[in-house]
Amino acid sequence: MVSSEILSLEALTRLYLMKHHLFKKAKKKDLVEVVDDVCGLHAQVPTTPYLSLWNRVEDFEDILLDEALYKAKSLVKTWVMRGTLHVFPSADLPIYNKALRRMWFEHHGRFMRAPDWPSIDERRNVIYPKIFEALTQKPLKRKDLNDKVCSLLKDDSKPYERLFSGWGGILKETAYEGLTVHAQPSERESCFARLDKWLPHIDLDKIGEEGAHERLLVKYLRGYGPATQQDFCLWSGIMASDAKKAIENTSSTTAEVKVEGSKARFLLLKEDLKLLNSVNLDEKAPPCLLPKYDSLLLGHKDRTRIISDKHKKCVFKPRVGDIAATVLINGRIVGTWRHKKSKRALTIMITPFQKIAKEDLKEVEQKAKELCQYMGAEELNLSVAS
Repeated sequence: MVSSEILSLEALTRLYLMKHHLFKKAKKKDLVEVVDDVCGLHAQVPTTPYLSLWNRVEDFEDILLDEALYKAKSLVKTWVMRGTLHVFPSADLPIYNKALRRMWFEHHGRFMRAPDWPSIDERRNVIYPKIFEALTQKPLKRKDLNDKVCSLLKDDSKPYERLFSGWGGILKETAYEGLTVHAQPSERESCFARLDKWLPHIDLDKIGEEGAHERLLVKYLRGYGPATQQDFCLWSGIMASDAKKAIENTSSTTAEVKVEGSKARFLLLKEDLKLLNSVNLDEKAPPCLLPKYDSLLLGHKDRTRIISDKHKKCVFKPRVGDIAATVLINGRIVGTWRHKKSKRALTIMITPFQKIAKEDLKEVEQKAKELCQYMGAEELNLSVAS
């Protein structure tokens, strides 16, 4: 199905804001659905999932996410897209794991090779069983897990002492193997648990790789469509051949749409055509103070719909692996922001790309006051660079 209508970039941006709950916040009871709608929250920076939800959920408090992660366990934190840490619904772990596992071992995890690393067979036959044994009783911090594994290995531990890297290391690999996930932190340090004990009801084998690719594509389009095959590959990290097959196998649920200024093939779920027609470009979207690595910024290769080309380098910094916290006004990134918090005060420093209109600045100031209250600070110090 091909739609004859040519979509404007403004309509696309507005649709993304609606899908990402940045046009109208969701209710607290719908927190897990919000995380599902955006296909997971980037969690490499510990504060990002909380600030992402603060922008999307009414009256959000940190405890809401903590309870979903560590009490109800309706959400889980582990490595998925592009070898990065995300928070997403636990029920979807089989989809993410099966869709992305092979890509880790064949491509993203290629740095884990000899001579710096033991062979994959050695890791699976020697280290994995010891990690499994070490986590039998309870989740452990990275260092404690390392010490326990070395203790179990006894005199054979020397070659394996550096495998528990703070960047993931072998624990990233065991996550993709479906053996471990993140557990509740202890003293602000990451802890790890066996998947079969943390989420005993989860069966990773209930779906095959091909089916997982198809389900992941549909989830992606629900959050980021209209989008291209290249967008999906960039976001997920899977191969173009796998993406193409998934697109072919789900063609009955998608429509092809045209976007002004582009000859690319954009796909949208048919169920979202009505939503697209409901987009009101005359209604102004609220301002947002998005955190580093917010999901809105990570879904597409072409980001001109949300930021001008000349300012991209201020936000996206691939050489240092950083994506800045951004100020969003009516769906456009107009600057970056940083913050510092003391016992009493929250200091927010905004660096706009150009002068912000007086009316918009007032709305941003109000947003900063709300952030101050959320973070429990008594005083706000707000500065806007000229």
